[in-house]
Amino acid sequence: MINKEAFLEILAIDLDSFSIEAMKKALKENGLKYHISFLQNVTEIDTYSKKSVRAVFFYSNRQSQKTTHEVRKINLVFPKAAIILLSPKADQQGIIGAFRAGLFDFLSLPIDEHEIRTIIYRLQLHEVIQSGMWNPERAVLHLFSRPEIFSAIGDIAASLDQYLNLFFQIEENKFYSSQKELEEELQKRFKLNDSQRKRIIRFIKDPSGLIFGLRFYKNKFHFLVKKSEGGFSFLVARNTSDFKIHEILSDYLSNVLKTSLSILSESKRIDQIRLLSLTDEVTGLFNLRKLVEDLEHYISRYGHEKQVFSLLFVDIDYFKNVNDQFGHVVGSQILIDMAAILKIQLRSSDLVYRYGGDEFIILLPKSNLEESKRIAVRISEAVKATEFSIDHDKKYRLSLSIGIAEFPSDADSAKSIIEFADKMMYMSKKSGRGKVFHINEVVA
Repeated sequence: MINKEAFLEILAIDLDSFSIEAMKKALKENGLKYHISFLQNVTEIDTYSKKSVRAVFFYSNRQSQKTTHEVRKINLVFPKAAIILLSPKADQQGIIGAFRAGLFDFLSLPIDEHEIRTIIYRLQLHEVIQSGMWNPERAVLHLFSRPEIFSAIGDIAASLDQYLNLFFQIEENKFYSSQKELEEELQKRFKLNDSQRKRIIRFIKDPSGLIFGLRFYKNKFHFLVKKSEGGFSFLVARNTSDFKIHEILSDYLSNVLKTSLSILSESKRIDQIRLLSLTDEVTGLFNLRKLVEDLEHYISRYGHEKQVFSLLFVDIDYFKNVNDQFGHVVGSQILIDMAAILKIQLRSSDLVYRYGGDEFIILLPKSNLEESKRIAVRISEAVKATEFSIDHDKKYRLSLSIGIAEFPSDADSAKSIIEFADKMMYMSKKSGRGKVFHINEVVA
């Protein structure tokens, strides 16, 4: 562990006072001596003079690509430091990208006391490994103690690669994208008999298996690692450590890998169930429940970033006529087509939901009122220019009535901003339908 008489040099970037106090408390509980320096943002690290930093705690609520860039920048300046991201935004793909860029750990805000204590403990292990005073068990703890961060088999395999490189010199590493390609290569190399071939196939099909030993010879190890769905690596490695093979590739490592894979599988199953609960079954768009969740997120984020956002309440004019004339099957297909048009006209950061019936809501996270008006007009014109197919030889024209609401100038809660946008949509209909409306202004 860390020598408790030595100082742990910590750099805190853009942290609030509550997070700093929680961090200090956890450090003291572990009996660690420390020194904390402070910077306002990541751009200032280029001029930071101390190079003995062992841990960097930094706040970010930016887009995932920018956060990944910041992790790389910190890692470049402080290659031996453990980088911990603090953020209220649990963007899973962004977090995974940050881990691949060199992130050590992630703390969701507000800080949970148990989580910060766990991270301080892992920092102690990090110091042990960085100084070379590691063993296989500590290395497993270091690389696999947060299995919930893995979003794919490839992520677990990447951590396994790091683990193997601590103990082995990798002499050969070949990737095979298919089972057939792999089997042909192994047959050439090892002239497998039926029993060996069946064991390899069992490994390939086993959802709880990640690594498979093929042959030991004079301290050289041949083995397979699953890298992704259907992808494999064949590795030849030489043990360069003071530990024996069975100590490195122990039952403990095997059990941890199985646990990580099990958690990943369960997480995917839960994610699928959750996605279904947040998705409209007709259009595939997000539903009202997801809308409320997202609104609460952007409203809470406003408290820190002061970033305004807008809502568009969209209603299809005279849609009842479609159902009455052509039936609900045709009506459902037109709703699907309408959802596709809305998504095409929006930016990647914009979100669209089916509110109910023939009503949609669009959340524009980074748009003020003027930008929202332009987007609403673009959507309205795109729908007016579209011929919707009823049958092979029948076309139908539609228009939209759109109301706009801006947070926080028009409303300051999830419920009130939906109600305000709904009211604006109603005023749009009263002004003649096919219009975009905000307060007393008919935009188009």
